[in-house]
Amino acid sequence: MKSFISGFFLIISIILKAQNYTVIHSIGKIYDASSGTYLKKGSKVSESAKLKFETTGARAAVLSSSRGRFIIQKNSTSNQQSDLAYTLSSVISPVRGRLSTRAGGINNKLDFEKHFSEGPIAIVGNSYRVAISPRAYPMNEKKFFYAQYSYNGERINKKLTNAGDSLMIEVSSFYSIDEISIDPNQASDTQLFYYDSESQESTLITSLNFAIVSKEEVESLSGAFSEMPKDQLADTVLELINDLYGRCSRQDLMKAL
Repeated sequence: MKSFISGFFLIISIILKAQNYTVIHSIGKIYDASSGTYLKKGSKVSESAKLKFETTGARAAVLSSSRGRFIIQKNSTSNQQSDLAYTLSSVISPVRGRLSTRAGGINNKLDFEKHFSEGPIAIVGNSYRVAISPRAYPMNEKKFFYAQYSYNGERINKKLTNAGDSLMIEVSSFYSIDEISIDPNQASDTQLFYYDSESQESTLITSLNFAIVSKEEVESLSGAFSEMPKDQLADTVLELINDLYGRCSRQDLMKAL
């Protein structure tokens, strides 16, 4: 009987332990009302946790040794009040690893809209490039792309560069004003235009939505799986970036690892 009781409590302790999650990465402020702490890397989150999302877009990646990788975030229909506490079960879901950015070059305006309209594009590192048809959109001194975004109540114009037939977004110059860096999260309503100086015509192409993933954030994510072979590590981190930030290509991520 004594051994039976000991075995029973051992099983219960294993089950309870499996119901805890470890935070491996967090964005914004998520308050665990049950423990009285904010979620941060290394925090433990129990199944009974009551979570408050205190900043817009706050989310976290968590890991269960028995269940795998999960994302904690409010869905788009959730009430936006930061003082409401949500049960863990209502805001946690398995990592889905959305598909990376649409492959292939861009040949027309519809391609632009498809490429950039499926949610944020995660820029890993300092640059992002996309191939453009030189026949449809030649890029030179007289014909070029530029972007426009709102910052501190002003519209900021940014002429974009190209590398051959690829349009380039250089993060350090894109998110700077008078050579002073700004917080990309403070820029909004970003739009892409194509300008023809010969006809002096500016054409709105599409809206842009970028999420910048710093080197430190990539290292934070990859550090949680440092024992993995590099190819497996890349796939794991890519899935997390796709769910936490936005669509990212494996090729771009490999350069950052």
